[in-house]
Amino acid sequence: MLGFALVALLAVAQTDQTVPVQKGTRLEVQNFAGDVDIRVWDRDAVRVEVEHSDRETVDIRTSPQAVTIRGRSRNGNARSFDYVITVPTWMPVSVSGNYAEVTMDGVGADVNVETTRGDITVRGGSGLISLKSVQGAISVDRAKGRIDVRTVNDSIRLSDIGGDVSAETTNGGISLERIDSTNVDLYTVNGGIFYDGSIRDKGVYRLTTHNGTIGLAIAENTNAALSVRTYNGEFRSTFPVSLPETSPRRRFSLNLGNGSARIELESFNGTIVLRRPGEPRDAGRSERRGRTSAKPSPSPSPSPSPSPSPSPSPSPSPTPSPNPSPSPKPTAR
Repeated sequence: MLGFALVALLAVAQTDQTVPVQKGTRLEVQNFAGDVDIRVWDRDAVRVEVEHSDRETVDIRTSPQAVTIRGRSRNGNARSFDYVITVPTWMPVSVSGNYAEVTMDGVGADVNVETTRGDITVRGGSGLISLKSVQGAISVDRAKGRIDVRTVNDSIRLSDIGGDVSAETTNGGISLERIDSTNVDLYTVNGGIFYDGSIRDKGVYRLTTHNGTIGLAIAENTNAALSVRTYNGEFRSTFPVSLPETSPRRRFSLNLGNGSARIELESFNGTIVLRRPGEPRDAGRSERRGRTSAKPSPSPSPSPSPSPSPSPSPSPSPTPSPNPSPSPKPTAR
């Protein structure tokens, strides 16, 4: 047993290699499975750290255009590698894989990530931020530029973003906080959408879900023309709004201020809620100010009318009703 443990220990190898780079060089990582952790430093060099067996090697190729990293196995089978890679802040980064979990912190250039199964977490980024996963959640913080985020079976969370935003998922919610943008396009099939950010004059904001709630934070003095569609849901607002008298439930429009920005809100089977920034996301559930598209509330308690009301089927028990109103006359049999 001891001999076997020593053999296993000797079989572990470690790659720790640093290569110099010049500005304009791009990092490309191809990892079939495993973690990819990208960090930054103030050196014009790329450091690659990874543990693997002695049957595997890490291929690091450099050129004036790119540093390419790929793990290889002697028998040709795909294996799992867990990378820690340190790059200059200015370096664009591209990562692809099948079962790869990707984390980036502090990257200051373009970011491109594509994985089939795995979460993607990016803190930083500037320029084009393109993130795609099939089975994985996506989170982006403190990024500037053009943000394009897509997943299929998980959620999307964006915060402290500056620039155009496009986010799409099929089975998951989309949450945006502290966004500074004039162009936002959010779409999901089964999930809620929450947007809390700027609404700039002449900006365009589209929030669409088939089965979920839409929550939109609107600051005072906002200038926007809203187009609202909710087919099997309700419309609510925590502040007074003036809605049209005709068909408010299906489709209607309303103006705030001079109507400079354009906002489109659509949910087939969900509620649409307007609230003020800073209010909780569930604000508006108990408030229905102005006219809303809520279903008609039940009638108040019945008034004492001489006309008889249909009485429930007589109970087989002779126990008198606890209702303090006068008991009905016994029915003749």
